[in-house]
Amino acid sequence: MVYQIIYWLFLTEAILRCLYFWQLNEYRLDRFREFLRSGKSRRYWLPGFNFLRPRLTLKILLLVLLTVYLSLWFVWWLAYLLVPLTTATSVVLIAPPSDLIKWPVIILAKIKLLIFHCRLLVIGITGSYGKTSTKEILAHVLAVKFKVAKTPGTNNTLIGVALTVLKMPLSAEVLVAEMGAYKIGEIRAICRLVKPKIGILTGINEQHLGLFGSQENIIKAKSELLLALPKTGLAVINGVNPITKKLVIGKAPVRFYRAGKFKTNLPGIHQQLNISAAITVARYLGVKQFDLTHIPRLKTAMIKIKGLNGATIINDSYNSNPDGFLAAVNLAKTIPAKNKILISPGIIELGSASEAVHQRLLAVANHVFDRVFIAEPERQLLSQLEKILTKNHLLLIEGRFSKKFIKKLCL
Repeated sequence: MVYQIIYWLFLTEAILRCLYFWQLNEYRLDRFREFLRSGKSRRYWLPGFNFLRPRLTLKILLLVLLTVYLSLWFVWWLAYLLVPLTTATSVVLIAPPSDLIKWPVIILAKIKLLIFHCRLLVIGITGSYGKTSTKEILAHVLAVKFKVAKTPGTNNTLIGVALTVLKMPLSAEVLVAEMGAYKIGEIRAICRLVKPKIGILTGINEQHLGLFGSQENIIKAKSELLLALPKTGLAVINGVNPITKKLVIGKAPVRFYRAGKFKTNLPGIHQQLNISAAITVARYLGVKQFDLTHIPRLKTAMIKIKGLNGATIINDSYNSNPDGFLAAVNLAKTIPAKNKILISPGIIELGSASEAVHQRLLAVANHVFDRVFIAEPERQLLSQLEKILTKNHLLLIEGRFSKKFIKKLCL
């Protein structure tokens, strides 16, 4: 009896660990394939010291039950070893019904827009970085004049936007919709649903190159928002980014924006660029007064706090991309400290550009930091940091680590 309990505990841990990574990659085969190619996939196949578990959702419950059922077909030791494969099989089996459920939601959202929101102004935001911050800032500055709805968090898929439409109040005058993509056609589908009149392109870099296959495909995908805008609309484009500053396509008039010098409560020079994009749209819509010193804290944005052993921590662990990496390094450069340390798991989904991008970023980081740790195992890294961090240190956490690891550093 005791052995059976121990076995089921180990099996449950393995199933939840594997589903954690599937959920992290949005159950997408293309993203998961890229994840398996990265150096971080070892934790999918082998147990570690941290208990990884996915967010509890109905889909997760169904996947757990299906994986347990599939595991019953094998002897106990083989069932445990095959958990990564049985979990993947469960995800594949449940994908068709999951996709079927999405379409009624999308259709209902379209009907609601046609009947109840015929005058709704939709502002779409896309790019390789800065989407969520720009969305939150824009929603904040527009709220002084309009009743604003926005996509929550980082929900930027077709189904995410559709659910936002269904939940937003009938009194909404403006919808600020973040639009993400991992392949050509996904932003076009979102635009067909909500028909944006204003579009913001925050910038393009190598992020998700491994999924798109080439820089040209990334440009095509992000340009779908600009092509969807009407002649009476407005395209607001990053005029600093080396790719987007040359990008003029579509029917809508174009306004390029550059970083300003706004007084704000948001840390980092990069936020000046995001604010500038929001202000460009706000002024176009007749908003004349802006309160930029009380912008709600962005959950996805970096934050400066005190942490382990009294060290100053810049926590930029929500996600990472090449431009976000450089923005965090530039912020660290402005903060005085006797010793500066950078830790990062590396940037994923860069495809063939991964080595070149990481070398370029490391070259910049080595001029700012005394020590740089890239892709170190969390347990070993934590052990080293516990010994060397003092109140005289500045630690930049750049990129996604486990929540348990972050909590130990950010006391």
